[in-house]
Amino acid sequence: MDRTCSGSSNIYIELIMTDYKAIHGKNILHVASDLDNAEGEGQIWFNTTSSDYKTITKAAGAWATGGTGNTARQELGGDGPQTAAFAVSGKTPGGIKDENEHYDGSSWTEVGDITTGRDGISAVGTQTASLAAGGYNGGNKNLSEEFNGTAWTEGSNLNTISTAMGDSGTQTAALVFGGLDAPKALTESYDGSSWTEVGDLNTARYNLSGCGTSTATLATGGTPPGQLALNESFNGTAWTEVGDLNTARANTAAEFGTATSAIFAGGTEPAITAKTEQWDGSSWAEVGDLATAMRLLMGGGSASAGIAAFGSAPASSAVTQEWDFGSTLGAGAWASGGAMSTASTNRYGFGTQTAAGMAAGDANDPGATELYDGSSWTTGNAVTSARANGSSCGTQTAAIMAGGEGPETANSETFDGTNWTEGANLNTARAKNRGLGTSTASLSCGGVTPRVAIVEEWNGSSWTEGPDLQTATTTGAAGGTVAAGLYYGGEIPGVTGQTESYNGTAWSEVSDMNTARTYLGGFATNNANAIAAGGGPPYRAIVESWDGSSWTEVADLSTGREGLGNSSAGTASAGLIAGGQTSGPTKGTITEEWTVGQNIKIITD
Repeated sequence: MDRTCSGSSNIYIELIMTDYKAIHGKNILHVASDLDNAEGEGQIWFNTTSSDYKTITKAAGAWATGGTGNTARQELGGDGPQTAAFAVSGKTPGGIKDENEHYDGSSWTEVGDITTGRDGISAVGTQTASLAAGGYNGGNKNLSEEFNGTAWTEGSNLNTISTAMGDSGTQTAALVFGGLDAPKALTESYDGSSWTEVGDLNTARYNLSGCGTSTATLATGGTPPGQLALNESFNGTAWTEVGDLNTARANTAAEFGTATSAIFAGGTEPAITAKTEQWDGSSWAEVGDLATAMRLLMGGGSASAGIAAFGSAPASSAVTQEWDFGSTLGAGAWASGGAMSTASTNRYGFGTQTAAGMAAGDANDPGATELYDGSSWTTGNAVTSARANGSSCGTQTAAIMAGGEGPETANSETFDGTNWTEGANLNTARAKNRGLGTSTASLSCGGVTPRVAIVEEWNGSSWTEGPDLQTATTTGAAGGTVAAGLYYGGEIPGVTGQTESYNGTAWSEVSDMNTARTYLGGFATNNANAIAAGGGPPYRAIVESWDGSSWTEVADLSTGREGLGNSSAGTASAGLIAGGQTSGPTKGTITEEWTVGQNIKIITD
């Protein structure tokens, strides 16, 4: 047995060595360098070079005080990412408020007031596309209003008057559930024009909280009787009871994130509480408390960067608290990779960071294929039909490309690692479409013929039409799987940061990128983990990371560029982009590799 510590530390290490195999069914590895593929939090190894026992750990989560709001209030609605949230309506002891405030990450600004102020109001969306429904003003209401960044407009009413509901989603794809007069189990879904009753909650309740999308939602806490720890998950059709909170709570805690990664903070138990819990898709764990215990507040953002603001403590408050929580992943960084053989833009990319492929594109040899081994590119066999700017996905030995321009085509080809073979064509010829998935289960999304929202699904032998994007879009980026996909950026028309998430059944609009751009590079693990890199106009080096709820700016590319098309490969933790347009008409050969490391902790005592 290695003994590198003394005293109590030595005893601690002996216990680790004795118990680890019995608990986890495997030995502690002895390796000369730190693991880069650890199996997650709790993995332990011994680094023989540094003589340290090490493990993967999550970064600590904590609340910090943000900018104070202009109007103290409680029982309000709100949503949005940490740096672009909104808070609307609510009440004070002096009466119901109609104020709407926007947060920029440091301060709140009053913008257009809501038409009818209400307390117990539900609100979802963004600062430029907000939705507020239900609430109380001289009686419970079924009012529904939409905000376009400037003014509120009355829209289609709820089918049932209600207040103190849970909520989730966006302005055009929302969900409200539970509420009062008497405790309700009722759930209503909004499609941007009308409300429709869908599957009821299993347990009728009010003063509950919610987060997620209209087809993947959590409904947590609430009352009666007393305070509830109950947690239900919605899949677009029905609710299912899942893991309960550790501490039962009501009076509308701040809940934000996704159906698989969320934060729940504050509320009453029955005293006002600062307790915060994190959801990992199966269970809740207690994490850092709010700086100020609060109830009846608004929440927004993601499980890694969120906001809880206003509320009651017990008097009406304008306090803002910001949540920062890391993961087992550390900070990401870019490194230079091997230069491509041929300068090109808008290629068809596929594979991983260490086994990638780029085919065709706007190049001196427009049919060329290049293969990457993690350090250098080699030339492979050309495609059967030279073109650029279409959809692609798969691995270096099993890929598919479809559509493209020169002129717009429906042509589809598959790659076996050596040769390209023509397969069944797309149903709709188009260019500037984007692909995600594998060579036997993929999607080809959007494009121009003219601009379309069409999505086609490939099953390994043929293309069939699937659920359309919410918005006809072209020249964006896509990634993930056919069960959990993401499309972001592009033109609709006009350059956009719009993001759409796919759950295997339908697309829903989620939070926009911070910087709108087109012809960007991107790669994703699924619809909760993605990278957006570069794009234009002009030639941008900006990079953003998606966590399933919001985009966060991370380390820039070393060289700004656009014209990336599908010229990217990999996952959100290990990917690359290659080629692109670096200035004017100049095509590039530059390869940059993105890597996110693990948070590694030395075990001492």
